[in-house]
Amino acid sequence: MSTLKTLNGNQTIAEAVRQIDPDVMAAYPITPSTAIVETIAKFKADGLITGEFVCPESEHSLSHNSIHGNS
Repeated sequence: MSTLKTLNGNQTIAEAVRQIDPDVMAAYPITPSTAIVETIAKFKADGLITGEFVCPESEHSLSHNSIHGNS
């Protein structure tokens, strides 16, 4: 039997990332999406995500990592 969970928008995005389990994830925590990054970090710490999780120090670094991480 399946279980239903009520999720808000941020939780839904984090859950989608967990289900996809991408090879590389780059995220910069900034309001209002900080909860997404925190939840993904918890999934990573709990072993629910196996990909590399990168938290750059700025939005500029994030865009650089995203562009060059795909090549």
